[in-house]
Amino acid sequence: MPSSLLSSFLVWGRRRSKLHQLCASHTLHSALASPSSSSSLTEEELTRCSIPFFGGVQRLMASIATADLCDAHMPQVATGDIRVLSPIFQAYGKRRSFSGPIATVKVFEDNVLVRQLLEEQGAGKILVVDGGGSLRCALFGGNLATLGQQNGWAGVIVNGCIRDVDEINSSEIGVRALSTHPLKSLKRGFGEKNVPIFIGGARVAPGEWCYADADGIIISKGNLAKL
Repeated sequence: MPSSLLSSFLVWGRRRSKLHQLCASHTLHSALASPSSSSSLTEEELTRCSIPFFGGVQRLMASIATADLCDAHMPQVATGDIRVLSPIFQAYGKRRSFSGPIATVKVFEDNVLVRQLLEEQGAGKILVVDGGGSLRCALFGGNLATLGQQNGWAGVIVNGCIRDVDEINSSEIGVRALSTHPLKSLKRGFGEKNVPIFIGGARVAPGEWCYADADGIIISKGNLAKL
């Protein structure tokens, strides 16, 4: 890929207009503004926009650096519409950069609801698990990583521990967690789905957007492709 093209979407905030011009015909712009339409884009259409086909808009968005997003949207950072999580999460899984709309679950040392959500079709969403920061057992493991990958989840962020790290690292899914722990969690089914949670020093609500890469994790009130 030419370096000039690569920079055109990596430095998203500064060069978004260039992408819009490239995509005037069918409009990668429309897909970015409405991720649900990304399934209608073909490889040929993406090629006409001079952008190689990486499996749709989710992978394109995952290539946008969180640092560039912060730089381009400092007013929203100041108002709290964009929040940066504390740098306490470790990276796992093959997909080290990922983004998408958020689903949430609040549990404590019990991962039944985590599995229930991952059994649903993810459609490119990111599951954010508030495990209360517990370091006494794992809320997510290799089987759930495979399940999330099969059902189209872009990533899972766990305010707690995970296990089966080798299996997770071989899965095409993005994972962040505080640490690892070999002990499995309880199976009682306690907790809450799709409620606002507070992790990493920030509020996270279902329907907001998450962007994660090697620099960190940011939460946005809306899809930054629309801003």
